[in-house]
Amino acid sequence: MNQEMFATADIRRFGYYIPKLGGNLDFVVHKQVVSAEVLIELHKISSVIYNLQPIIFAFDVVERNYRELVESIENHRSQLSNSVMSSTKPISIMDGFVIATQKISNFLSSTSAFLAQTETQLRRVYGSDSLELNIWNEKRHVLYDNNFSYRFLYELRNFAQHCSLPFSSIKLAGERASENAPILFKINAMILRDALFEVGFNWKNSVEVEIRKQPTEIELLLLIPEYFHILRQLCLETVHLHSVQLAYCARYFDAVRKKLNVPVGAVPVIFIGESTSKDIPPSRQEIIPLEQFDYLLREYDKLLNACELV
Repeated sequence: MNQEMFATADIRRFGYYIPKLGGNLDFVVHKQVVSAEVLIELHKISSVIYNLQPIIFAFDVVERNYRELVESIENHRSQLSNSVMSSTKPISIMDGFVIATQKISNFLSSTSAFLAQTETQLRRVYGSDSLELNIWNEKRHVLYDNNFSYRFLYELRNFAQHCSLPFSSIKLAGERASENAPILFKINAMILRDALFEVGFNWKNSVEVEIRKQPTEIELLLLIPEYFHILRQLCLETVHLHSVQLAYCARYFDAVRKKLNVPVGAVPVIFIGESTSKDIPPSRQEIIPLEQFDYLLREYDKLLNACELV
């Protein structure tokens, strides 16, 4: 961004508006015109938000798919446990199989997207030979080397792009706590090990060797939570790489809030151009990304807490 972008005809002033019920709003426009230098500084400092936001969004998709997978299996288990086996229609059980397969596929797809998008974003922002990208890749390689769940599920997603996942079953195991108690079900998603090699997929050699050493049925639902936590660590590492910029942005936005005297619930903006009346704000505004910044800090805090608990 440079000074030529801020033409004299498009003067800018800081201010804020407060949304009201019924679509109305209160607004304040400060009198002082904001200089090009101040605007350049604002956009430079807040650029960390737009650099980090796509990565956080990508992980958010992973997390949502993971939660949906866990919830779908728990809901199906609960429905079966609350029913009498003799009256459970086969289609209800099969629906559970289909939903679980869908959720597993969604999760695996989003994990690969997160990894690819994070690497691309770090390369775009910092460069192919940057320290930031090298640190992240080193962390990723260590986690990959130390965890079979990462190696297997990363390759399984590639497999699933070309072939159906070879489930032996979504296994149902039920038992009663006592003679008159209801049946309580447990559900496991089992992958047929040997079927992974029957369709001509080109597995990475080292991963293929490991897979062949696994039991004939691989219990997928034991590996998925571990893989999810690994990706959460990688997301946290990405935020750590931006911690200095985030801290600087926090101090800057704190000063902006105080200087503009922005009340709670108000949306700080840069008003562009002149208004036609003192009762009407300028028609164009650029929202100062305080809400987006607060969202990143909340996600950072969630990642820290989650990684510390495991």
